[in-house]
Amino acid sequence: MHKWQKLLQGHKVAKYKTKNEAYLNADKFASREETVARLLQRWHHVPCFETVALEQALGRFVAEDLSSHNTLPVCRSSQRDGIAVRYADFMNGLPDVTNWREDIDYATADMGDDFDDDFDTVIQIEDAVIDIQGKLIGINPKKELQQGQLINHIGATLKENEPLLLKGQSVNPCQLNLLAAAGIGQLKVTSRPKIYYIPTGSELIPRGQIPMRGQNIESNGIMIQSVLTGWQADLFELPIIKDAPAELEKALDQALDKADIVLINGGSSMGCEDFVSELLSRKASWYQHGVRSIPGIPVAVSIISGKPVINLPGPPFAAFCAIDWCVKALIAHWYGCAVPLRRRVRAKLSKSINKSPQFEFYVRLKLDPDENGGYIAKPLTGDNRFAVALGSANALIVLPFGNSGYAESESIEAELLFTEQMRC
Repeated sequence: MHKWQKLLQGHKVAKYKTKNEAYLNADKFASREETVARLLQRWHHVPCFETVALEQALGRFVAEDLSSHNTLPVCRSSQRDGIAVRYADFMNGLPDVTNWREDIDYATADMGDDFDDDFDTVIQIEDAVIDIQGKLIGINPKKELQQGQLINHIGATLKENEPLLLKGQSVNPCQLNLLAAAGIGQLKVTSRPKIYYIPTGSELIPRGQIPMRGQNIESNGIMIQSVLTGWQADLFELPIIKDAPAELEKALDQALDKADIVLINGGSSMGCEDFVSELLSRKASWYQHGVRSIPGIPVAVSIISGKPVINLPGPPFAAFCAIDWCVKALIAHWYGCAVPLRRRVRAKLSKSINKSPQFEFYVRLKLDPDENGGYIAKPLTGDNRFAVALGSANALIVLPFGNSGYAESESIEAELLFTEQMRC
């Protein structure tokens, strides 16, 4: 018996399946763009709508044009804290106000307040002299008084039936203010896509448990949850499914009953317990395995029961990359808007990046300001520890096909992570 055979006696050895020629065949890989295009051509979803309270409308996409219910101000109002006066009393110069009486010769007019129709002009409080008892004893305007100054007229803020938001717009915080003022307490919005996430792997245990030998924490779900929430999707996380074909199929069928999109994490590559790709290829009306983008080459995309089912690779950054180019495009398609782009900045590389020209390459970056007001970009590659690469990355770059990399100190355009928002 050879020495290496003795060493392996009694130990579990990783095994790899023999696959047919279509399985992870690099000659049949598609680009990210081709993969998304093929997927969207075959996904014929029908938009759904729901009514939500204004308090739950932030970031939602309105399903119909919105117009104001209210006219504001209802009557004229003051633009400043001040006093309302009759302009006629000032036509011959500043009057003696020593004996003026409140609500007879003038009126208090705080910002937004109505006042008696007998008064037609507002003087800001800074131009009025008020004694310690609050009595008006003088007026000292810094500018020549104009009739009707500092007054909001009826409808100056909003008019009934005035257009506010168009169908397809997403609601931002300032627009919540506008809708509240307009008297809109609830609105019809496009329903969020329901995305079901199935984590797989016999070695996985839930977050919060202490791993023992041979175990690993299921940590991709919380990352995916937070990213998809920012893209206005609802993620439902199923319990961990062990590497058993029957259990995987049951979980997939249950998810398909309720989901608009299904994500299965793990089981996409060549391991002896990687059953997901075989399951999808058997059940799918359309199926593609493998993409020309690193990391995440073994991602599988499919249409099953008319719905997209995406098999995400297990490594965290590979899973992130797959949701970044694939799932984000599906959500944008759901809302009928363009795929959101991240903010970009120019930066100089702290060291070179090398890659095969046959594939695209996602690279995480750590951006730090330089002394000239620009940025230095440190590539975080497979040489960096998990804690460093995942904890320090604040930007990324995608190197395209045909590119063999960048040299140290070369200027690049870096994408700032988590700066994109799903908007139309």
